[in-house]
Amino acid sequence: MNKIKGAVVLSVIVLLCFSSDVYSQFKLNVKVSANNLLRYGIGKENSVTGDNTKKYFEELADVRLFVNDFTAGIRYEYDDPIEFGKGTKGISRRYVEFKKDDFTARAGNFYELFAKGLTLNAFESRQLGWNTEFDGVKINYKHSFGKKKQVKFSGTILGGGMNFTDFLDTARTEVYSIRAGNFSFSPHKVLTFGGSYLYTDGELPSGNTATKIHAEIFEGNLGLSFKGFDAFFSYANKITISDPNAIYTQSKAPRGDGAYGMLSYTREGFGITVEYKNYRFNLVTPDQRSSTNPWKALPFQNSPSTIKVYSTTLLSRFPHNVDFNDEVGFGVDVFYSPGDKLSLNANASLTSRHYDYRDVDSTGLTRYERVDRTAYLPSTSNEFSPYWEVFLEAEYYASKTLKTKLGVSRKTNILYSIVDPGSSDIIRSFTVPLEVQYTFSKVYGIKLVAEFQEAYNSLRAGDKNYWSQLTTLSISRSPSIILSGVLETTNDEEDPSGKKAWFKGELVYKFTSSNTVIVSYGSERGGIQCSSGICRYVNPFNGFRLTLINNFN
Repeated sequence: MNKIKGAVVLSVIVLLCFSSDVYSQFKLNVKVSANNLLRYGIGKENSVTGDNTKKYFEELADVRLFVNDFTAGIRYEYDDPIEFGKGTKGISRRYVEFKKDDFTARAGNFYELFAKGLTLNAFESRQLGWNTEFDGVKINYKHSFGKKKQVKFSGTILGGGMNFTDFLDTARTEVYSIRAGNFSFSPHKVLTFGGSYLYTDGELPSGNTATKIHAEIFEGNLGLSFKGFDAFFSYANKITISDPNAIYTQSKAPRGDGAYGMLSYTREGFGITVEYKNYRFNLVTPDQRSSTNPWKALPFQNSPSTIKVYSTTLLSRFPHNVDFNDEVGFGVDVFYSPGDKLSLNANASLTSRHYDYRDVDSTGLTRYERVDRTAYLPSTSNEFSPYWEVFLEAEYYASKTLKTKLGVSRKTNILYSIVDPGSSDIIRSFTVPLEVQYTFSKVYGIKLVAEFQEAYNSLRAGDKNYWSQLTTLSISRSPSIILSGVLETTNDEEDPSGKKAWFKGELVYKFTSSNTVIVSYGSERGGIQCSSGICRYVNPFNGFRLTLINNFN
């Protein structure tokens, strides 16, 4: 790994020197691009154990140098401390990339997605503290053939290392050495097929013991497109072998696999998409489920969730944390626009675990046995920890200056406890979001977002039913100023913060189209936040936040 880092730094130096020495010999096209992100926050964080001082300071400066077919990039990061995840003080990203016609080669840090992510989906989500960044080499070639350029090929090979820090336990880091390849081939515009292969050696810590694993993933996929219809299907098979130790004494787990399918149809004013997932990368009994299990889905395997992502607060309040090891389900999304002023959207999804289990040991110990069933479809029974939701929305443009949007959502999320079914976590919610936006004088605008939610939580000691209401009022002066106020209230007696009302004011000011400052002060209720099916709980916060965004091109 140190050799790769040294090679990248040396390449940047050579590139800069080379650019200077030969400038007089031929014309150079030199450009520099930079952006900077500064985040600062200080206040109090509320939890069930009391109030704690919360502060963070994050500085990220990215610079890219373009010289003809070469690009060199570097990120300086200073976290003192970081809000979520594991902080860095120094160079956190650097790379050199060469791109010529259909060929691209990159050395250094990068992210990558193969197909829909069943084999590989490496990405960063700073708001969660999640980062599956590669450090190595990636080579890609893509080309179109034929007179009409309808025959297309794309192939990628990569190799490198990944140090994945557990976003919920930053003292725990999984180390991987990865070799992978992917290709897609389209002999005709209606047909595309492809495949992926990944091999990794990994070391997974569990307490004071580290388990070494060797895993292989094979994937094939097929895509079809014809007269408004689009279809995609992908299947991945995974085998993991571990070196036995005191915790995990077996060396080989059963093969895991996963499948994803999508079918959509679109025409003017109408569209429908149906998604299906069947993730079985590590089917185990309830007592064997663990984030340190060496045969679990790898952290860079993040497949589609088939669950709708919302932009408003209360609609996102009770999300589903996808279990990529053991989950089957589907989602349906329908869009219909009967005219220029009205559009309708309907969405429904259902997901669950594959099997129920029962304790078959009569000696007082525990030995779970799977209850067999046809497990290609999800179940709504509590024993399968189901999640389902239905969402309807209508958007209406009353005029060029007035837009309204009204929705309704119903969700149920169950986390079943096989040890004590009575202590299962059951959450139901009914949410109505309303948005009204009015623009006047071609410069000024006002936007109102009002959400109301009724919720039920089975684990509450007192009243299990409660309501929440959130109102956001924003006034803007295009293109530079947005002033907002956010008020949330509830009758929840058991909120971790001990409060029933939260208010926050926020100012967004754009110095230019590329430079923005965001300042906020007040209280935030917190809750679960998700990205790509990965979730974490964020504690309530009271205090000051500052964000400064600069782009220099």
